[in-house]
Amino acid sequence: MGLDYRVSCCPDGLMTDRRHDVRVLDCSIRDGGCCNEWQFDEPLVRRTLQALSRAGVDWMEIGYRTSESCASRDTCGPWRFCDDDVLFRLVEDTHIKLAVMMDHGRASAADLRPRSDSPIGLVRLACYARDTEAAIRTLHEAQDKGYEVMCNVMAVSTCTPQEVDHFLGLLHDSTIPNVALVDSYGALYPHHVRYLVRKYKNWLRPEQRLGIHCHNNQQTAFANTIVAVEEGATLVDATMLGIGRGAGNCPLELLLMWLDSPRYHVEPVLELVEQYAELQQELRFGYHVPYAIAGWLNDHPKDAIAQMHDDERTVLEFYRLLTSKRPRSRHHRPVGELAAGK
Repeated sequence: MGLDYRVSCCPDGLMTDRRHDVRVLDCSIRDGGCCNEWQFDEPLVRRTLQALSRAGVDWMEIGYRTSESCASRDTCGPWRFCDDDVLFRLVEDTHIKLAVMMDHGRASAADLRPRSDSPIGLVRLACYARDTEAAIRTLHEAQDKGYEVMCNVMAVSTCTPQEVDHFLGLLHDSTIPNVALVDSYGALYPHHVRYLVRKYKNWLRPEQRLGIHCHNNQQTAFANTIVAVEEGATLVDATMLGIGRGAGNCPLELLLMWLDSPRYHVEPVLELVEQYAELQQELRFGYHVPYAIAGWLNDHPKDAIAQMHDDERTVLEFYRLLTSKRPRSRHHRPVGELAAGK
């Protein structure tokens, strides 16, 4: 066995060959739009689309498809609605496939044209465990219109094992070909992801493909994505510079370098990533301590997002507020006891 061509202290062959089965979905505009109400200007979206196409990325989730009754065009940008006519104009001279996300209860299959009349190829539907059955019905209707579909059951870290078993059983019995493991709160560590990927794959049919969507509250999105791929996930979400709601997602540039595949080329992404770095200063996405606290506590990021805009309350005060009612583990002692050497 030879040496790793990058890290000479280790033998080659330590990395899984499952990387070669991976397909990459970029959701920079869709998830990143949570930071600015999907108000990205069209030239940036076009440049992102072109860069991803040159990089060989398989899918670009360009935004949400949302019913007019569930969001206002006065406050939300065009990528909250993803009108087909706008998308047709954008995809000229590119080879990438387009995806959109629908939120359960905020859109329906009636909001989709037949696939033959739309530039969208993949429809993903985000739901909570309790809504899986209804979400499956919506996705079946989208399939009838000719779309490839995927079900993203959110916030799995808040589910009981029995709830996970239940929604996986429903998905097993459906015709949905793609299912995502979603760490909405950025609460999972690699050992959690390893266990859950094995569980998902044990429940799902062999031909159903598993995806992974991670948030970076605790700086684990990239590591969790690697573990998911090692365990057999083949549909991987990532974003430019990790842009996304709150702490953001797995950074696309890191993922492409790790995959190290002739299918993908990182240079077009690196060419554009500096523009996203400018947005990072403005939108304050990415790792920050309030997001880490919320992720550690397995809390919805809304409180951490509010803390990021609170100039009065310190991070320590925020931590004490969120942990004030948290059951204390037996291996944790109050600060006073530690100082006294007890």
